[in-house]
Amino acid sequence: MATLLLLATAGLTAAPAPSASATPGNKAYDAPLEVTIDDLTPGVLPAKGPITVRGTVTNVDLETWTHVRLYPMFGVCSTCAPPMTTEAELAAATKTDPETFVGERYTQSNTARYDVPQDLGPGETVSYSFTIPQAALREAVPSPQAGVYWFGVHALGASPSAGDDQNADGRARTFLPYLPASTDASVDAAVVVPLRARIAHAADGELGRTVAWEQALSTAGTLGGPLSFGGARGSAPVTWLLDPALPDAVTQLAQGNPTREIAPVKPDEEPSSSEDPSSGESPSGDAGEGGDDAADVGSATLDPDSPVVGAAESWLRQARAALSGGSVALLPYGDPDLSGAATTLPDLYATAREHSSTTLAAWEVEGTPVVGSPNGYLDATAIRRVDDGAVLLLGDQMFPEETFSPQAPVGGLVGNRPVVVTSSGVARGGPGPDPAQAPVALRQRLLSEAVVRILAARGDERPEPLTVVIPDTIDAAGARAFWTGLEGISWLRLVDLPSLVTSGGIDAGTARDRQVDPDDLSYPDGQREAEVPPTVFAEAGALIRSARTLQSILGKDFSIGDTLVGEALAGTSYDVRDDADAGPRLARSREWVDERLGGVSLDAPQGVTLSSTSGSFNIAVRNTLDQPVTVRIEASTDRKATIKAANPIVLPANSRASIPISADMKGPGVHNVRLRLTDADGNPIGTEDELPIRSGQVGVVIWVIMGTGAGILFLAIGIRLVRRFRRRGEPDPEPTPQSPAETVPDTEPAG
Repeated sequence: MATLLLLATAGLTAAPAPSASATPGNKAYDAPLEVTIDDLTPGVLPAKGPITVRGTVTNVDLETWTHVRLYPMFGVCSTCAPPMTTEAELAAATKTDPETFVGERYTQSNTARYDVPQDLGPGETVSYSFTIPQAALREAVPSPQAGVYWFGVHALGASPSAGDDQNADGRARTFLPYLPASTDASVDAAVVVPLRARIAHAADGELGRTVAWEQALSTAGTLGGPLSFGGARGSAPVTWLLDPALPDAVTQLAQGNPTREIAPVKPDEEPSSSEDPSSGESPSGDAGEGGDDAADVGSATLDPDSPVVGAAESWLRQARAALSGGSVALLPYGDPDLSGAATTLPDLYATAREHSSTTLAAWEVEGTPVVGSPNGYLDATAIRRVDDGAVLLLGDQMFPEETFSPQAPVGGLVGNRPVVVTSSGVARGGPGPDPAQAPVALRQRLLSEAVVRILAARGDERPEPLTVVIPDTIDAAGARAFWTGLEGISWLRLVDLPSLVTSGGIDAGTARDRQVDPDDLSYPDGQREAEVPPTVFAEAGALIRSARTLQSILGKDFSIGDTLVGEALAGTSYDVRDDADAGPRLARSREWVDERLGGVSLDAPQGVTLSSTSGSFNIAVRNTLDQPVTVRIEASTDRKATIKAANPIVLPANSRASIPISADMKGPGVHNVRLRLTDADGNPIGTEDELPIRSGQVGVVIWVIMGTGAGILFLAIGIRLVRRFRRRGEPDPEPTPQSPAETVPDTEPAG
């Protein structure tokens, strides 16, 4: 008891009570000293050994600060709240104002203190490191209870205007979980690292905003940062949440960001020296390996020495090594906004799922199909459109407490679709005021969430698994501290997402009884209003149809259709929700396709007159493309006419042909016939012509006259034959006697 009294008086100095203006969640924290916790080893309150704290102190004031010293802060005191044991308490703690009293700083031991060895001028930063020995920990937390404690670092100093008092001039806070060594339960936890980005193609197929790409691909960017973060995991399992369109887009940048062209598919080639992911290669190295079977690329728009090209090559080498050695969760190609497409373009999901990445195919990377939005929301109609059994990644904010109880039904199913509920709380990170989503802050929130799930389990009930999607703003500089802090903890078992789906009981047992009705899920109106607008999906659908038609007439020797479909899918991603140019950009790409389709045309005569009800005529078909095409001629007319063409029609490049058309009319008169060019599936190419066909009666009259004459002839022949047949049995008639005057005497008269 005497020891506790000593700690309360001499060893612990209370932090100041919050001012009247301080409110929970106040973001206007303007302390002159900015403190961070960049490493906390171990990440739990240990039963043995010390705690080591590392970080930085920055003077964000306009004055020089002197005599700066740092002390640890523990959320243990007579007026402090007990350790947190629920997710709701953790969520509430992250919203408290930085100046809210949550614990007392420990000043008893000089070893648990760090004195900055220099004065800090405006803008200057210094690193710190100090150790809190086990004895000091036992004094600060004499009787630890299972749960989550507050922990922090207070900075005190002196300035010309503020002087030197006992008030904290800078703070950093985080969570410090604790479980007794006797705990035998454990939580399965999956860390998911997203690799998704805005992919916008210009009308000619090149990628725009290359400067933004360069920044994103750097180790401090939203693509390079997560990749480096996950790559620092060592042997710990990690799951890459990947948009398959991303490696293709970065490959295009590594190749110099070429424009789109129609070119034959390249034959299979021997693998280049890029088989070694660590070797430095030119754009034709491992970046180009993703396009061994691809073509459709024109001239590069970037110099090979461009920083964007170098950043893309470096990212591809790192990505290939990471994806080949880790678990991959594959989003639909292009990461389309499925909630927005559910009613406007319902078949978009099937198109995106069937579309494949040439780069991933070259890397021989496969993955588990998943569906999930960046913010964890997916509406009921979109969920029902997922008809292939893909894993649904849904944020826990979609499960209202009044319907699902305080704990979301992790391990449930929607039909045959496994549901993995991601923790929005862990993704939001720590309580601040230091960066809430810094690696250590995220790690401490993850460990704390695991502890409260163990405490929430009843009896022999298995604790619910934990899944966290790391924010793409993660600072890769603290990645190692994140992963090492998760090692050696008996009650935490890191797994990848596919293992979590299986080990979490989602496919077996009572999980079958945990069916989730999508209509019971929360999908706020604000999310619906933020969806990609229908006009964008309309343009995407038109581009996909035009792309498939162009591909059809070109044939299997080309892959331009796949290229364009991929661009259309990427143009509907979640990342274009606030992009006003998304629809017009897709329209410009469609115009590029329609211009190529317009290079194949037909030219019919102004009119055709047939000498009878049947006949034939010719029309001209022209191909101005540099590639051969195969088309069909389809005709539409009334029911009294039948028009046929010599389909299919193969036109060499830059050629013209005269195609015979046969016409069969069931009656005289004029028939208007519309002729159009289509692909093999009957989809119109865009060019058509109309002509009148007149059928005459001249042929009918001639045939009537000829038929009548033939009938008379055959009748006369028949009559003569009958008469001859009748006279055949009768005797020959006697000769008729001659008259006397006509008698010729036998002899001449005498003299």
